[in-house]
Amino acid sequence: MGGSCGASPDGLVAAPQRILRLTTTQIANTVRYLINDEEAQAIIAQGSELGLPTDDTARHFPPATSEGESSFVHDGNVLRLDDLARHVGGYVTGHFAALTSCPPTDDCAAAYLARLASRAYRREATADEQKHLSDLYGVLRRQTVAGREVTTSVEEATGYAVWALFMSPQLVWRWEVGAQPTSTAPSGLTDDELASLVAFFLTDSPPDEMLLAAARAGTLRTNLASHVSRILQTPASRTWLREVMRLYFVLNYVALSPADPTKFPVDDALLASMAKGASLFLDDVLWNGGLGDLLLSRTGYVDARLAEIIYGIPAPVGAAPTDFVKVSLPADQRAGILTNPGFLAALSRADGQNLGNRAKLVGAIFFCSVPPPHPEVSFPTTFLAHFNEQTGQEQAAARAAGDDCKACHPSWDAYGLPLERYDAVGRYRTTYDYLGGKAIDGTGILPAEVGGQTVHDAIELAQVLATGPSFTECIAGAMLQYALTDLSTVVTVPSSRGPGACAVADVVERYRKGPQTFSGMVSAVASSSTFTARKAAP
Repeated sequence: MGGSCGASPDGLVAAPQRILRLTTTQIANTVRYLINDEEAQAIIAQGSELGLPTDDTARHFPPATSEGESSFVHDGNVLRLDDLARHVGGYVTGHFAALTSCPPTDDCAAAYLARLASRAYRREATADEQKHLSDLYGVLRRQTVAGREVTTSVEEATGYAVWALFMSPQLVWRWEVGAQPTSTAPSGLTDDELASLVAFFLTDSPPDEMLLAAARAGTLRTNLASHVSRILQTPASRTWLREVMRLYFVLNYVALSPADPTKFPVDDALLASMAKGASLFLDDVLWNGGLGDLLLSRTGYVDARLAEIIYGIPAPVGAAPTDFVKVSLPADQRAGILTNPGFLAALSRADGQNLGNRAKLVGAIFFCSVPPPHPEVSFPTTFLAHFNEQTGQEQAAARAAGDDCKACHPSWDAYGLPLERYDAVGRYRTTYDYLGGKAIDGTGILPAEVGGQTVHDAIELAQVLATGPSFTECIAGAMLQYALTDLSTVVTVPSSRGPGACAVADVVERYRKGPQTFSGMVSAVASSSTFTARKAAP
């Protein structure tokens, strides 16, 4: 770390030692890792029956929202885990030969379960753990019940043992306590713990064989950067991290957009197109461009209806209801994710009055500025009716003049005003057609703490974000926050403008020394001291 951070007591922000429960998606990914993709897809297909999240409850991370998929195992859903484990055990019983590649003998089953245990525990199973599993298999094969010997087949006993394995705490939980769990000073994670942390951070799945081998050999820490670089090239990592950013930009809410179809040309199919187009855009810029392209790219992905109805451009050659084409968009209308119709529709309201919603989310996502709780204020019906007949600038002025609003809204509305030229479904406009054609003024003066610039539209706002420190620092803090956050214990990583900012500054400095890409940012997080440091839990 440079500057004053090197000597700062806040230079290292350590998460507490902890034992984390795997999420539902991590359990499903563990099924894929231990068994195969066919069984994982069968588990996913059962969805809510086994506790997997729907799109609107998928895992989130701050600062955009603290809501999301709940931790998997608790009193209310342990039976779902049991149902999942039983399903996997039944699959093993029915597909024993294909999974084990050997005939159904006790020796074959013992070898299969021994291999499975170490992979399931994400470390070498101890002799006691192996003996416990072997003894369990033996009991399942033959036991005396009420004076009579009861036997099961090799396949059945193996399936029951796998059922038990998927209920075991060694699989369902992962540890981050470090090499000195009794020390009051922060310590580094063990190689086994680090392998799991890296894997779940980059893929939301258990560590692969190369990570496990490096952990066993004691070389993971010294070769961490090369392992991170290797994993970032895999489809599993790219798919997962694109999903992380999809959630960060609240694109999982596109299909739930409340935009009123009687006021805007929108239907479920068009919302689905917006969501897919936004995901394709993320895939492209995250892995083929620089981090700044998230803000400045003038490209988009469209099908025929998305091109004509939302972007107002001719449908390109090759575009069809299910076929998307990459296109160049008008430079005076579009700039990256900030003006993406999916992003804009996800933040809309039914009536199209989007200023407040957009302001809060833009402030949180791009500037890491979270508004204080809204005061308990009762607005007269007449005030609200008049408010809905105002332009964005008139709404902002009304709030700035109100005693209950003027302390916060002048700053917050500045984040939303530059997006006024986009309606509830992301169509570009220059006038309010529902206000008699009044011209739109998207001018906003950003808060002093993020630069104080005056911007006139979303294009200028994107330029400010791309050339200033706010967005880079915000993404660095958010990704570090994500890496250290489980959904029951949020690790506080202060913003770059507050106490303890050196943790984020460290990531930003590492990022600036490497490639200015999303992969470069993820690598900077994984190489930071905060990523691997743990302190004694209180």
